[in-house]
Amino acid sequence: MVDCNICYCNYKEEECYTLPNCLHQFCKSCLSEQLKTKIQSQQIDLSDFKCPQCGRLFNPEIIEHFLSPELYKKYCDYAFQFNKIMGLEDNELLTNCLNEKCIEKFIIWKDAEYMQCPSCKMKFCRKCQLEYHADKGISCEQQKELHKDQFYIEMKKNLKICRCPKCNNMCEKISGCNFMYCRCKTNFCFLCDVELTEAYHSSHFQKNDPYNSPCRVWYNGTWVDPDKVPKVEPVKEEAKVVQVIPVEEKENKFPCPNCGSKNKDVSQLQFFDKVVQCQSVKCQNSTFCISCQKSVSNNDIIGHFNQQTLLCKFK
Repeated sequence: MVDCNICYCNYKEEECYTLPNCLHQFCKSCLSEQLKTKIQSQQIDLSDFKCPQCGRLFNPEIIEHFLSPELYKKYCDYAFQFNKIMGLEDNELLTNCLNEKCIEKFIIWKDAEYMQCPSCKMKFCRKCQLEYHADKGISCEQQKELHKDQFYIEMKKNLKICRCPKCNNMCEKISGCNFMYCRCKTNFCFLCDVELTEAYHSSHFQKNDPYNSPCRVWYNGTWVDPDKVPKVEPVKEEAKVVQVIPVEEKENKFPCPNCGSKNKDVSQLQFFDKVVQCQSVKCQNSTFCISCQKSVSNNDIIGHFNQQTLLCKFK
């Protein structure tokens, strides 16, 4: 007979189950009921499923073994909903696509610089959670400002509000013309947000109509209609000569000590070829000493070396 340490009753050997990780035994009905209760309360992390006696984690297979097919499907649905699935490596993460029109879930590397949805193909920055921008040379702060501007444009169109160009206070247009007065005593145009003086109350607008006409543009010290501004002929570009770069010139002579990349577009040798600054997904713009292969501060590269001999201090 076996004593169950959940209900404290005696059972025959075949009525009990031995946990393979710790060899503690419990009656099958208690184990099944315990798993069922956890799932119904949405405790779906693998860390929630432990041996009641010693606290050692269950094997994931036990969860499926003691649940009905319907309840196990419910567990899987909960796990997928809360991005908690079995079989992920320590450096992997299940995530949602950040595109509001997409509902795709996919696995990414935890330290990845960006994520790209396999369904809608959109790329997002992992740091600011906005559309990926590093390939455009834009920082996260700049991307946030661009996002704010786009949000402002939508808000202005839908809510009839505008932003004072001097104090940045939001002003609502209730009625009247497009010449706005802010409480900071600044005058500006509701349509283009440009600061105006009282003298331009009408002349800033085409047909001198601040109610129904679009804006004029500033040209040679006055406001003129856009079609009156002389068009600048585009400069014809000369034919470009395409230079074929040999393979050996595309690669560094020393690979990145961290990720092994020799691609000059990804990793760049600096400080007399003694350090490499790498922008790969793994390195994320970090700098490494080629000699000792340790990480080097971008703000104090020279401090890593002997100033007289320029040799690595840590080699």
